[in-house]
Amino acid sequence: MSSKKIIVVTGASSGFGRLTANGLARSGHTVYASMRETQGRNAPQAADVETFAKDNRVDLHALELDVNSQTSVDAGIAQIITTHGRLDVIVHNAGHMVFGPAEAFTPEQLAELYDINVLSTQRVNRAALPQLRNQREGLLVWVSSSSSAGGTPPYRNVDRRAGCVYARDEPFCACGTAPRYAASRRI
Repeated sequence: MSSKKIIVVTGASSGFGRLTANGLARSGHTVYASMRETQGRNAPQAADVETFAKDNRVDLHALELDVNSQTSVDAGIAQIITTHGRLDVIVHNAGHMVFGPAEAFTPEQLAELYDINVLSTQRVNRAALPQLRNQREGLLVWVSSSSSAGGTPPYRNVDRRAGCVYARDEPFCACGTAPRYAASRRI
């Protein structure tokens, strides 16, 4: 891979995603801070990304990409590939954490949590992995909570949900290490 990477960070409207996008852009990479509703509720965050880029003279862009929608993910990833001809790094950051006793959550709430924390990464992978395979290089990075390692009773069942992504995606990584190591160059 070249030294200047083309990077997409999911869930980058705020928090760790936004900090990651800012830091990678400051390091000289082209970074797409993806978020949903860039023309709606996240319009101020999208504008702030562009302001940060201008003020800091970095290559950082807000990108409409809703990880809950395959159509949105496909369009966002296609935009990056059309613009640059490649995609080097995917940072799977989008997700939600809930805290409370397991019985406090309905099955529908847990299904929604599973969708955003697990299935959303599959949507992004479906759109991006063919490009990374064609390039014969790329990097996938998963961001998760330390609570996925166990949690605290009686909250353990809810906390462990974040760990599902590691168990499901370990074959994608094919890195031969424990599931906690969620980044791999082998595509």
